[in-house]
Amino acid sequence: MKATVQPGRSRSAGFTLMELSTAMGLMLILGSSLVAMLQQHVTFMNLAQRQSFLASEAPKIGNLVGRIFSQADHYLVYETHDAAVAGAVPVLAGGRAVRLFFRAADQSTEIRIISAQAIAGGVDLRFHHTLADGSQTSWSISDRLSDATFAANQGILTVSLFGPNGEQITYGGGAR
Repeated sequence: MKATVQPGRSRSAGFTLMELSTAMGLMLILGSSLVAMLQQHVTFMNLAQRQSFLASEAPKIGNLVGRIFSQADHYLVYETHDAAVAGAVPVLAGGRAVRLFFRAADQSTEIRIISAQAIAGGVDLRFHHTLADGSQTSWSISDRLSDATFAANQGILTVSLFGPNGEQITYGGGAR
């Protein structure tokens, strides 16, 4: 039997060596550019994750601490939480606790303490309050810090927060 060739078709169907080489070259270029883009994306995501403290946690802490500082009538900075509770000699800088004095509605003075306390894996910034019955209550402002220090050496109460990746941000406020 004799094979007949239809008009307009060549005897062998397929791609030439030049067409295959061009297609494979384009696929290699496309693949390598996709790998480079993926690497860049992973690097960017790691950077964004390392900076998440400054982007998300620090503004929340700053907002809360700023509101608390602005409502206080006056304040004293102490080396430790225990020194703040005992009313020991205050310091001007490098403190780990601040004792805040608030004027109540009946014109009495209420005392609250914000302190940086060491926990496993970092520092817990806590707000402490003594209730009318003498019991103590506290809640965590943030437990994602590596350190926090208070200072009042320039007439302004400041808190310096140190994030888990070496970030540092300082918030200031003062009494009314």
